[in-house]
Amino acid sequence: MSIITLTTDLGLKDHYSSSLKGALLRQIPSATIIDISHEIAPYDCGQAAHVLGNAFHEFPIGTIHLVAVASGGSGMFNHVAIKFQDHYFVGCDNGVFSLLSPNNKLEQIIQIGLAGKEPSTFLARDLYLPAVIKLAQGIPIENLGIPQTKISELFRTISPPEIDVLKGVVVYIDQFNNIITNITGDDFDRIGKGRLFIIEVLREEIKELHRTYGDVPIGGLVAFFNSAGVLELAMNNGKMAALFNLKLNSIIRIKFS
Repeated sequence: MSIITLTTDLGLKDHYSSSLKGALLRQIPSATIIDISHEIAPYDCGQAAHVLGNAFHEFPIGTIHLVAVASGGSGMFNHVAIKFQDHYFVGCDNGVFSLLSPNNKLEQIIQIGLAGKEPSTFLARDLYLPAVIKLAQGIPIENLGIPQTKISELFRTISPPEIDVLKGVVVYIDQFNNIITNITGDDFDRIGKGRLFIIEVLREEIKELHRTYGDVPIGGLVAFFNSAGVLELAMNNGKMAALFNLKLNSIIRIKFS
């Protein structure tokens, strides 16, 4: 029995996500379908990579992940099936997979569709789903199309360096309005070297790392490295992103002394 996950920007208001699942179940009734998210912001490859990247490794090896974000057939990007860490991914080669695997250590890349020659605008159903079904049927990934040597790259925003300062950006804002950055614990330790620090958030300062949201009173700010190993900022029982007007790619600075 195959496990197939869906990560899309199709939303839940329209029929698209249910049509996709119906078409899949019609051909593989025994499939286990897991919705990772259909609420990815339209065309937001960075958000898709964050959500999928924090979820896929919890699934058994061999899981097939259909990714349909910014994949409406713009004619700019090819479409691929990828093997990565013994998982399979099918979707548009629009940069989302480069964020999923920043070191580009992909085991196989197979082109399943050419830019400008898409069969329809509903590629999740009409192009990606047939490839997913073949993988679920045990057909080797190399039989799905033509080998491709690399994928399109989408780079995170990088700001100019400063002495004794670690800078990153907001890469995701969750439904609780918590801030997820691209600052890793390894970078914090490497640059900080155990020194005192200040995390600057507009006119507020955070001077220590916390374990949980409850380490501060209601309305207080917390900072900690989450289960994904990146810096998360939040307000206990509050909406930090909205209150501080933080958006995707807003710069976060940590000053060491």
